[in-house]
Order: sequence, then C-alpha cells, then structure tokens
Amino acid sequence: MTGTVQSEIDEADRTLADDGRVLEHVQRLERVPVMHRRLRACTGVAAMLAQAADLTRSECGFARALVLSVGPGQLTAAGTHALSDPASDKLRRRVQGSPVMLVAGTAESDIIRGGRRRQPRTAPTSLLAETLGLEHYGFGAIAPESQALGLLVVERPDRPLDALDRALVTSVAAMVGVTLEHLILHARMTEVSMELRNLTSSAQALMTEVLHAPMTIPTERRHSTAFPRAGLASMPARGNVREILTDREIEIAALLVEGRSNREIAAHLILSPETVKDCVVRIRRKLQAGNRVEAAARYLQLTQADSG
Repeated sequence: MTGTVQSEIDEADRTLADDGRVLEHVQRLERVPVMHRRLRACTGVAAMLAQAADLTRSECGFARALVLSVGPGQLTAAGTHALSDPASDKLRRRVQGSPVMLVAGTAESDIIRGGRRRQPRTAPTSLLAETLGLEHYGFGAIAPESQALGLLVVERPDRPLDALDRALVTSVAAMVGVTLEHLILHARMTEVSMELRNLTSSAQALMTEVLHAPMTIPTERRHSTAFPRAGLASMPARGNVREILTDREIEIAALLVEGRSNREIAAHLILSPETVKDCVVRIRRKLQAGNRVEAAARYLQLTQADSG
C-alpha cells in the first residue's frame, strides 16, 4: 500500500514538473515577438546577428549563444559583431580564427545541407561541438530564402536540451531568418533607389548635353569639334560641379583625382567595374575631357574654384 501511494506521489511530481516546463516554454515563446521587434530596429546585418545571439542567450535561458555564417564548406564567424557575453564571444573568436569544416553526417551539416530546421532528438555527432567543447547544445538553421545562410548555436552546461528547448531554438532561428530577409531586402531597395536617382540625374544631364554640346565633324580617326565656343556656353560657371555631375559621378571623379583605376574604384564603392567604366565615360563627356587624366584635372579645377 505504501509503495502504491509513493508511486502515485512520484507520478504527480513528474506531472507538475512537466507542466512547469511547458509553462516555462510558453513564456519564452511569448518573448520571441519582442525579440523580433528589437532585431528589426538594428541598422545592419552584422549588428542584428550579434543582437540575435545576445537575446537568445538572455531571453531563452541558455548559458552561451552565437550565430555563425555558412560559407563554402565551412562555418565562419564572419559577418557578425562582438557579443556582449564574454563566454559566448570567446566561442565566436575561436571560430573566427579557425573556421569549422562542414562534414557530411554531422549534426550541423544535416541541418544546413539537408534542409532540416532543427536538431533531431537523437542527434549525430557534431564536429562543431567537439571543436568548441560544447556539452549540451542545440542548432537552428537561419534560412531566409530556403537556403541556410547562418547557424544559431546555443549551449548550457547543466542539463541536456529536451524537445521543448529544441523547438524554441527552431522558432528563434526562423524568426532571425525572417529578420535577415527583411534587412537584405531593405538594403537592396535602398541601393536600387540610389541608382534610380543617379540614373535620373544622368538622364537630365545627358539631355542638356544633347541640346547644348558642341557639334563635331567626323574624321577618319575621331570626331573633331567644329564650333568649340558653342560647347563652352553649355558648361556652368566654375565651381558649380554639382550642376554638372551627379553625386555618384562626384564620388568617382574624386577617386580619379587620387589616381585610382576602375577596378580599385569599383572595390572601394562596392560597384561592378562595368558600372564604374560607364560612369567614367559620362564624367569625361560632361567635363568635355579627352581622357581620364584630363577629366580629373577639370574636376579638381572646378572643386578648387568652388572651395575658394
């Protein structure tokens, strides 16, 4: 009789414990929308990923958390800022110094390459966990457009992750993926908007040039100016460089003055070499320069007059 009563008490304790874990899980899930709002307020991808790791650790009850980038065949710490938690940042710096290879059959590889968004209950071995010395860990794929671009890594030393913990990691990783997609799309729209403004300004300048540029007579080798004084009238007064060039063209002209090549300009402004080449051609045409050296000299003359 005593044994039966004790069994019933033990079962009641387990039920209460399970109910407590479910309540704890629900409470943490309720924080995910709040985390999402805070992440959307970040101004850059690197800052957002660092904030995501910090919030996952502090709001979801893990000892350490970090976000790794998925590179060609490896996990790296590129694309994220330093973490506020020293223990988590120590893991980040270890991966930053020595990226972890993605080996087929490991837990992290199964999630990233196999499209599985959460670690299974009986997880395979993990090269990442062995490398970083993780004891009780969980992974979540950050996949904004069906392709995993990042991996959310969580760890704690006291007890293994159960099904509720793994579900929480999956939910947070999915939310981070949505936020990452939002930031990427916003950056793309901003870039396209700037290009459209530059194209509009260039089109207006080109129409002005068509109406007022000097006439040229074609020869065997090149076009020569027939009425050079007519072209001089189309050039604004010295110092009005912004009436001649767009903001993007001014950026490139300033780098021409420094003697940069098209490829160096493209790398500096994060543009394609073809875009820079076309822009240099427009600058030469607008400044009526025969080559890039002459264009740089005329731009420098205009800016010095403006500053004077």
